[in-house]
Formats: sequence, structure tokens, C-alpha cells
Amino acid sequence: MTLGPPDKRLLVLDDDADVSFTICTIAKGAGHDARATTSADEFLHLVADWAPSHLIVDLAMPEVDGVEILKRLADIAFDGVVIVASGLGNRVLEAAGRAAAENGLNVSGVLGKPFTPNRLRELLSDKTHQPPLKAPENRPQEFQVTRQTLTAGLAEQQIGVYYQPKVSCATEKCIGFEALARWHHPDIGIILPDRFIPLAEDTGLIGELTRQVFGQALRWFAESFRGTNTTIALNMSVRVIADAGLSEWLMTQCQELGLDPHQIVLEITESSSMENPIMMLEFLTQFRIKGFSLSIDDFGVGYSSLIQLARLPFSEMKIDKMFIISAPQSEESQKIAAAIVGLARALGLLVTAEGVEDQWTLSFLAEIGCDSAQGYFIARPMSPDDTLSWLANPPVIDGGC
Repeated sequence: MTLGPPDKRLLVLDDDADVSFTICTIAKGAGHDARATTSADEFLHLVADWAPSHLIVDLAMPEVDGVEILKRLADIAFDGVVIVASGLGNRVLEAAGRAAAENGLNVSGVLGKPFTPNRLRELLSDKTHQPPLKAPENRPQEFQVTRQTLTAGLAEQQIGVYYQPKVSCATEKCIGFEALARWHHPDIGIILPDRFIPLAEDTGLIGELTRQVFGQALRWFAESFRGTNTTIALNMSVRVIADAGLSEWLMTQCQELGLDPHQIVLEITESSSMENPIMMLEFLTQFRIKGFSLSIDDFGVGYSSLIQLARLPFSEMKIDKMFIISAPQSEESQKIAAAIVGLARALGLLVTAEGVEDQWTLSFLAEIGCDSAQGYFIARPMSPDDTLSWLANPPVIDGGC
């Protein structure tokens, strides 16, 4: 039998020799060289000596459970494709798969027993393996974001805005955008917001940063979308909601730019700490009275989701992307997404899903009644000019604002 190319080596750890034989036979038919073992020690030695490109790890091993094996693979920074297998049921399988992925392993999916040959071939195919994005090689990783560097960046107007399109799930046409802050540092390039937003919140710079980002986004938006039904979503920290002047400043911006407040969606992160719930209720209600829409972001990952929905005047919820990205492989995530959409419908809220990475997910969201979606399948966050170019000729979906 002709063996597969060097970059297609499958190693199987399973205590059932018949299952291992079946897996190896199917894998060899798909062009892989394949080996199997029932010994955890031998498995780990082969990982080091044979350098497999793909691993299948059964969770229920007699000597050591598969989770421990997965932890050891993470410890040695195994960078091939990992498939988690078991007959213990989907909830256990998916939990183990999530743990492995969050430990840094490239998990292409889970393989429940019994399985079909097509499912195994799918998990072994290159299409299931998408390496994580890496930082550009020339970006100095030692750069420290400090209050001093961020203050200088704000003073020099280095904080810019990228835009990610949002489409209707039903029509797949663009209906709006989310504005996302990007720090354009002159020496190291683009710095993503997770590196500087928390610092801005902790140091009191979030108010100035918010006004700079909102101002840029609204001016760009007004030039092309004034008087339309298109919306723009702005991420608002809970630290600035209590700024008594912010709502008036936003209203002034809308008046000067000719924008209807109904075109603006203010997104509040669901997991944010709300130290003064009464004050939060008052200020968010004022935003709604002025005509702004309010979206509860990252819904489903916090501890007080339902309490906040009951108390605060939200008009939209965004399903956290962890449930959307995993939906194609996870029945549990599909059920959770459908339940959130049903809850939104019952409360009279619009619902948006983020993290759409394929056509199946977009079609699934349309089937369960989700209103809108965004994600890399539709478009990545883009510069202002690139966003308008995308809008003129969307590369993936047929639509436009």
C-alpha cells in the first residue's frame, strides 16, 4: 500500500484495537500514513519520534484518561491537528474538546462513537484545520502599553476605527456596521483593543478615547449613510455611561452630522461590572429616550444575563461568538443559540450573532430566526476605505447597504 505524504501522518490512541484498525484503514484510504497504539507511554514516544501531523485521542483509557493526555500534548506545544474521540456522549466530548482548544491545541473537532467514515474523513481533511492567526513577524512583542504611551497616542490622534459589516440573516444583505477601535502606533503597527481598552478604563482615559472613536466613526458613517436605514454599532464601556455629558455630546454630534439617533446602536458588554445598578438604569433609560438603540453584547457568558435583561432597557442582544463558532460541530451550541433567539423574540428584542465563519452557520441562523450576523465569513474588520470598497463589491455575499 502506498503511504501518504510526510505531512499526513495519523497517530491513534484507543484501547479498542478494532476501532483503531477501522480508523487507520479509513485514514490510509484518505492518503494518510496511520499508526495506532493502546499505550499512553508509547503514544507520547511516537508523538516525539514519529512527528505525526494528526492525532486521535480516545478519552476513556484504562491507564490514564484522555484529558490528561491532551494536557501533556499542550505542555509540549504539539502543533498538529487533534481529534478528540469517545463514546461517552456529546457533552463530555465537546467539553474535552473545548478544554484542549483553550489549552492551545489545534482541535479540528470531536469524533463520537459510533462514527461514520465520512465524519472521520472530514475531520482529517485540510479544510478542518485553520491555524490561528499570528502576529506579524516584525511587530516587537516587548512593547508595553502604559498610561504614558496611551496618553501620548490619544494626544497624537493615533487611535483609529475599523468597521465590520453586519448582514441580515434572511437576505444576506448588509444592514450596518460595528465600529472597532485600532491603535495605529507609528513604530509597531496596529495594536488591538484588548491591549489598551482595559488600561483606558483603569486609568480614566476611557472618556477621551470614547469621544475620539465615536467622533471618527460618526463622521465616516454620516458621509455615506446619512438618511438611510443602515446602522452603526458603537462599543460603550460601562465606565463612561455615567458621564453626564456623553449623551448630550452624542446628540450634538448627531444634529451636526444630520444623523438620526435610531441609526446608532450602543453596545454594552454583558459581562461588564455594574457597580451602581440604579445609576446604570437611569442613564441607559436616558439614552433610549433620546432615540439610541441599546445592545447587550456577549450575551450568554456572564452571570447576570437574565437580571440585566429584566432591569435594563435593551433593544437588541448579541449572542456571544463562542456559541456561534462552535455551532457547526456542536448540537449543544445550536440549541443554546436557538434558545437565545427565542428569548429575544419573546422579549421583543432584535438579535445579532457574531462569529459567523461559514455559510452553514449563516443559513442556520436564518433558519432559527436570528435577525443579523457578522463574522469573518462575511468580512473582517476593515479600514474606512476598504469598507466602502467591500460594500461596492462584497466578495462573499451578494448584497449591499
